[in-house]
Amino acid sequence: MPKTDGGECYVSSIEGQSALRDLRRQRRWTQRFVAEQLQSLAFHKYGDRSSAVNADMVSKWERGEKGVSSFYCDLLCILFEADARALGLAIAAPPPVSSARVADEHSADVDLAGAIHETSVLLSQLGPAAALLERRMVDVWRNEAMRRRTLMKLMGLAPVAPAVSNLGGDRPSPRIPSIRDLDDLADRYQTLYHSANPGVLIRPVLAHLNTVTDAIRSARDGVSRTKLLANRARVSLLAGRLSFFDLNDPMTARGHYTLSVEAASEAGDHHQAAAALGHMAFIPAADYSMSAALQYLDGAKSQAERDPHGPLSSWVHAVESEFHSQVGNHAAALRAVEAAKTAYVSTALQSDLRWFDYFDENRLAGFAGYANLRAGRYDDAAAELDDALDLPMSAIKQRSVFLADLATVRFHAGDLEHACQIASDATDELRRAGYATGVGRLREFHDLVSPRSSTPAVRVFSERLAALQLQEA
Repeated sequence: MPKTDGGECYVSSIEGQSALRDLRRQRRWTQRFVAEQLQSLAFHKYGDRSSAVNADMVSKWERGEKGVSSFYCDLLCILFEADARALGLAIAAPPPVSSARVADEHSADVDLAGAIHETSVLLSQLGPAAALLERRMVDVWRNEAMRRRTLMKLMGLAPVAPAVSNLGGDRPSPRIPSIRDLDDLADRYQTLYHSANPGVLIRPVLAHLNTVTDAIRSARDGVSRTKLLANRARVSLLAGRLSFFDLNDPMTARGHYTLSVEAASEAGDHHQAAAALGHMAFIPAADYSMSAALQYLDGAKSQAERDPHGPLSSWVHAVESEFHSQVGNHAAALRAVEAAKTAYVSTALQSDLRWFDYFDENRLAGFAGYANLRAGRYDDAAAELDDALDLPMSAIKQRSVFLADLATVRFHAGDLEHACQIASDATDELRRAGYATGVGRLREFHDLVSPRSSTPAVRVFSERLAALQLQEA
């Protein structure tokens, strides 16, 4: 691929000159390390082995002595997970209209067609009940096409008119959904969540929510309405989890979680309400807004107490332990872990929550491992994480998080090579199913080992992480 397409990025100001340098130093990266990572990204993204970037070139970029081609500007944005403005780079001028624009338009259409095909394949795994979603899938595709069209306009390209127009035409005649069909679909989404591409799975989930909304509005009796509301609560929760944990979209997740809380409250389902409130807490916790996060958890505990369920209450305490660990309140985190272990076995007869498949004794051990890791209790953390990894191989997403934590434990034990091997295993698992939370843990580990970037083990891990981030982008 050519190293420029007619557009050049330049350091836009004295402040801009320091921005690129400061971001590099915050990550404790050398200029040589940045150059090596750009070479790796160039190969993984474009198959380009001829990239000539070196430490001297990075130094000149930081000092504003040399312009950054659009090729390297793109790679820098991926490497630093920031846009050009945040890096202190500015586009001097947009590229002239050329055949490249036509190629980009065609590529966008192909991307949308590929997305439709991927979802069609997934729909085939949902069984006969997937036919219920056909009418509402048209709306999902139209929204997807319009989102892409808006993005293309912002990029200075022509609208993706062919892709949008192909979604017109007559809609299939609606079929009245049965509650059994809708619950069966929810079960199948739940199963697919652990291994499916989240960007693909979210589409039928959104179509399902629109379908169940239609059914609720036409429900003839209170019993049917209550069951439909419970279904909405369950699928909204899954949509929120996909949006927050997998797709890194907290604003969208907040809307789904709110809908789940409302539907669960209407249905009188205290377990679903507790789960939705507990998940809602992750959103402020991600911004270190602990008061708001703990208020949501208090609400979750209150709902759980109205219909006691040991594992569900245990999960709420486990989540609390993670939040305390994140802000360095390690004593509170370890107390919450003990409360979670006690609660797990506190109720003799547990009702079967078929949607509650994201927490068990192994995952509780994972929370305990994280709390001990952050508290500097590495031997205890290793023991807990070894137990946590006794999960089926199909639990790709959760295993990736536990592997990243175990890699951090091994690093602190002084075994850099083993730590990087474990982290590399986690990247391999995540290439099978995207998971923003898992990628985030691996980035934290990368920041930890990056000062040792000259060692072969770190270089191999860095290359695998770079390839994973390109796949996630």
